[in-house]
Amino acid sequence: MLADWAWPLAHYSVANRVPYGYQGWSEATRHALFGSGFWLARFFYALIISPLLWIPVLPLAAVGLLIYWSIRLRKGSAPPSKCGYYVLVCSALSGLLLSVVLVRPDIIHFMYLQPLFFLVLAWIVDGGDIPTNWFRKARPFLIAYVAIGFAALSLPLLMRAARAPYKIMTLRGTVETPTRDTVLEYARYKVSSGETILVYPYLPLYYFLTETFSPSPYDYFQPGMNTPQQAEQFLGELKSKQVRVVLLESSFMEKIPTSWPGTPLSAIAQDPVGNYVLREYRTCHILQSPERWRFLFMVRKDLSCP
Repeated sequence: MLADWAWPLAHYSVANRVPYGYQGWSEATRHALFGSGFWLARFFYALIISPLLWIPVLPLAAVGLLIYWSIRLRKGSAPPSKCGYYVLVCSALSGLLLSVVLVRPDIIHFMYLQPLFFLVLAWIVDGGDIPTNWFRKARPFLIAYVAIGFAALSLPLLMRAARAPYKIMTLRGTVETPTRDTVLEYARYKVSSGETILVYPYLPLYYFLTETFSPSPYDYFQPGMNTPQQAEQFLGELKSKQVRVVLLESSFMEKIPTSWPGTPLSAIAQDPVGNYVLREYRTCHILQSPERWRFLFMVRKDLSCP
């Protein structure tokens, strides 16, 4: 159990090592946001994404507040109840920050904990413990920016979800997507409920939606994150269970430079599980997820395509 607890620190974090507040933007995305279009469009893009840039600052502010209120508590320069409140909450937020920094300090992981980190934003917006005249004058503008910035960030995502034009019937219910998901559409008729299949390397949600199961104990298996010993265990399970169908994401390697920049090059060059699949399985159909990720529907070479 202790070894399993420590395992992510030496393996998961290697491929996921990124700069603090990492956004995961490709060069094409940066150019589209900041290097093209009219100045008004660039200003609008900057307004939309600006919360993503300062959300990672909130837990750092919590660390600063922890130091500040700890000093005031020790000196007795403020009511103990108020100091105790800030010290307790900021200690918890600092511990959560440590958990992110040790694993993957990118914007996605900060968003996971955003409801708790937003306590710091609430203290700032309230301003009750910021006794300065300049802040009182700036506070209405800060409140307006926070409201407008988060509305601009969230509305496109909400509209995309609310207006999704495609409805896909799955064994788990109806899924609405902005574009067609030919993976689910095809697998619905070609894969049996309860069957053991392999989705490789990184989209275990398809196991749930197709009501199928992985041949190994892992939800996913990613080159550069799992060890060679785990690869051998994974291959042993794949061979012994004679898995009929593999959904192989052929476009996965294109995402590694931006999503997992810390992945060792040796792991990309030598992927034993991927090599085995390409050697022992053949492609029957090319499919696409709603995010336009390419999947190959593959079956063992001793079987015919369904």
